[in-house]
Amino acid sequence: MDTYKDSWNACLLYRNKQLTKQLKDYQKASALAGCSSSLIVAMGQLLCLHQKPAYGIVKDEAEWRDLFIVIDLFYGGCLSEELVPFSLSVQELRLCYMVRAHLDNKTIALLFNIVPRSVLKAKQRIKNKLTLSATDSLDKYIQQC
Repeated sequence: MDTYKDSWNACLLYRNKQLTKQLKDYQKASALAGCSSSLIVAMGQLLCLHQKPAYGIVKDEAEWRDLFIVIDLFYGGCLSEELVPFSLSVQELRLCYMVRAHLDNKTIALLFNIVPRSVLKAKQRIKNKLTLSATDSLDKYIQQC
């Protein structure tokens, strides 16, 4: 009788794990389904940044804000809240969000209409503000926040 109970408990535990995972997936999907049109535009902008980056994809502050929300949604957490103590400028925060979205220096340079070397310099300034060592990777740090 105990063997039957143990098997039944194991079965129920396994099914519980499956259903918990499904519930999390449904919650993510429902969060996306309830998106406003501006967030859907931001998702399209993020897709463009990954597929066909160009200057002018993000046009104004509202679009930047929506893009930040989408990046936080897809990559987890609220990056801007994590970086508040470091007093980053608006442009530095934008760069951090682009790093969070796994964009390379060339793509970021295209988006900001600057040369890739300027992106490297900006990243170095941000590293200094975040008090990271010379051997620390800003990209890894931002992506793990």
